[in-house]
Amino acid sequence: MFLLEFDRESMREPSEKQVAALATASEMDLRYAYFQARVSLAADGFKTETFPVPLLDFTHCTLLAARSVAGGESGQISFTESSMLIYFTPQGADVKVLRSWDPVSGSCGAEEFLEAASRFSTEVLDHIIDRYPEFRQNPYSEAIGRMVQGITAARGK
Repeated sequence: MFLLEFDRESMREPSEKQVAALATASEMDLRYAYFQARVSLAADGFKTETFPVPLLDFTHCTLLAARSVAGGESGQISFTESSMLIYFTPQGADVKVLRSWDPVSGSCGAEEFLEAASRFSTEVLDHIIDRYPEFRQNPYSEAIGRMVQGITAARGK
């Protein structure tokens, strides 16, 4: 079992100034200064944990970790606001999930992890675009969309 989801109701609204600049904001501004929300994570072996994150940065890191796992390599999600890390290590058809703040590891199927990462990322982007259509005009929107498509394609192999 692997759970990765975000609380849509917890998403902090960007300021009026940020919304006005959404189509031209830099990738770094979008990743770190926009769209804070609470994310929940669980795997076989540990219970659900919820924490606030910069949503686009967490999504970006999730996609990078999924790309690594799809290629048979370890991946990680780093937390911008702290030194916490989540490690994903392929072990055959499974993935070991280790959180830097807790020695108890978890696991899930590799395909299950890739599916959850793809679904989570798609839901985040769809939610942001639904609320802020201007985001679609930003070059980073296209770039992160291609990252999602890469994970979807990797799952089809």
